[in-house]
Amino acid sequence: MRAGIIAAGLGERLKGAGVLKPLVPVAGRPLLHWTVDALAACGASSVAILLNSTGAPVRRSLEQAFPRLRWEFLEWDSPSSWESFRKVCLTLSVDDRPFAVATADVLARPEDVARFWDRVRTSRADAVLAVTPFIDDEKPLWADVDAAGRVTAVGEDARERRFATCGLYGMSAKASRALAGRAHERLRDYWTAAVREGLSVEAVVLDKTIDVDRPEDVRAAEQFLKEGARR
Repeated sequence: MRAGIIAAGLGERLKGAGVLKPLVPVAGRPLLHWTVDALAACGASSVAILLNSTGAPVRRSLEQAFPRLRWEFLEWDSPSSWESFRKVCLTLSVDDRPFAVATADVLARPEDVARFWDRVRTSRADAVLAVTPFIDDEKPLWADVDAAGRVTAVGEDARERRFATCGLYGMSAKASRALAGRAHERLRDYWTAAVREGLSVEAVVLDKTIDVDRPEDVRAAEQFLKEGARR
């Protein structure tokens, strides 16, 4: 399994934590370590991660905590979430194998990440989106999903608004290479336009994920991990 992580954001709402967003402590460990753990448990042996120019502490932390993973560190002060996603995808699309991309601030149960990866690996769709009915986001990216598990509309096109995307993306090499000629202001604009234009996208519904953006999200994330430990 090849995986990518987008960790180039500024983390403005978590600046009071005193560390970079990927290193914000959650249940005694840096936030990003939980995501890497889940990817590694699925079989990821190499990870391409996009950091901004302040990301040297994140790199050191990952190299020390996960010495067995092959890391490809990309450094760029990306202008947008779309450009970050595109750079990571183009880095990973070196052959015909599908791959998974995660944002640095998503916290999901390892078994859910494994289920998501299984769908990415076996899907014949162009892309796979993880979605959740648990909405705790100021600006959720809505995704309508039909009975067959296909994503039929995203963003402003969505009408049912039962599910929102949650920071896990599966891409085929074909779909990834097509990103080179596209231009969008935000990642959400890409997904809205891509589904509207006929990109084949499957959904994997995850019961609950936590997007750690604000100080209060850290408490919610720690409670989420406790709930998972009791399952």
